[in-house]
Amino acid sequence: MIKAVIFDLDDTLYDYKALERAAFECVGGLVRERLGVSEEQYEDAFMRARQTTKEMLGETATSHSRMLYFQKTLEYLDIRPLYLALEMYETYWGFFLDNMCLYPGARELLEALHEKYIRVGVCTDLLAHIQHRKLRRLGMIDDVDCMVTSEEAGAEKPASGIFELCLQKLRLPAAEVCFVGDNLERDIKGATAAGMQAIWFHTGASQEEKERDDIDVVSDYGELYELLGRKIEGGL
Repeated sequence: MIKAVIFDLDDTLYDYKALERAAFECVGGLVRERLGVSEEQYEDAFMRARQTTKEMLGETATSHSRMLYFQKTLEYLDIRPLYLALEMYETYWGFFLDNMCLYPGARELLEALHEKYIRVGVCTDLLAHIQHRKLRRLGMIDDVDCMVTSEEAGAEKPASGIFELCLQKLRLPAAEVCFVGDNLERDIKGATAAGMQAIWFHTGASQEEKERDDIDVVSDYGELYELLGRKIEGGL
């Protein structure tokens, strides 16, 4: 039976994609006001900067660094990088953190897990500093028993090392742990390859996807609560 549940963070505990778009637009307004560039110029420079950073750094936590994205954005706009990069970074994350909230039903599920003495972990790509800040903003300081980032593990999902480090911290065999994540390849296939049970949290799941025989699929926290209740001794 399940003795711990590990959650991916971004797009599993809260709506990451919507916040990312809005924060990006917020920075765009700053750049257009301060530098007089067009929206198209800013977006083209940013996309080029992000792509270049990922190509240079590969599958590493640092490849997600917004600081590097914004520094390179200014370089591609022929602006001295120290002029505005830090302000762009702080604007982006300031907006992002100020507008975060858990998905509906997530808090109720976390409380139910605690009541059953089910341990809660977070396993996430990206840099440890900003992921800690996100979890604090989401009010999860007292919820998380185990946290692993790709920065700490030295590898991104679906590499086995990041999942193995979670199991070491939890001191549990893989069969007694369930991983919940939104990315089929990175989260679900990575977790199952490590021997864990897994649930694909797919907010846009079709009925056909939910009826798959090879994997458990849920589209909201109500469904996740019900499914985990069947996997935990005595239910939730």
